[in-house]
Amino acid sequence: MGKYRIITIERQFASGGKQIASQLAEKLGFAFYNEEILAMAAKKLNIQTDYIEHLEETATIGVVDAMSRAIRYTDKQQLSEKLFCAESDIINQLALTENAVIVGRCATQILADRKNCLSVFIHANNEVRIKRAVEEYGIPENEALAVLRKTDKRRSEFYNSHAEKNGPV
Repeated sequence: MGKYRIITIERQFASGGKQIASQLAEKLGFAFYNEEILAMAAKKLNIQTDYIEHLEETATIGVVDAMSRAIRYTDKQQLSEKLFCAESDIINQLALTENAVIVGRCATQILADRKNCLSVFIHANNEVRIKRAVEEYGIPENEALAVLRKTDKRRSEFYNSHAEKNGPV
């Protein structure tokens, strides 16, 4: 991996991307970041993680507004934008200070201009993904395909809402 200090991994739901990223980080001796970035952003914003974890990968303004009112966030900028900005700052700081594998959070786009960053998109066919969704996430088989599509769409909308170019589907 010589010249790459940061590896960003975007993935389809139930493609095994998180597990692949974790194993890669361990093999390379890199730090591994996934949900930890959300917790770091929540701390930076002085907001409980429980309140903002559902805002990630969500482009629905109604949910954001409801959450903003629920936690009495008075700033006019949308909470989801504040969350994304905090995560972006954290991701940029990690890229300056660590060797790391970062899963999701639009890190591919955030670090797009860095020469020491390798970006990867993990995907799998629907048969494999449905099997993983049922076995690893406990999703009923008759609902799995719909959950895959809904989750992929939500991730794509989140990515595209924060990226200058179209993101992964």
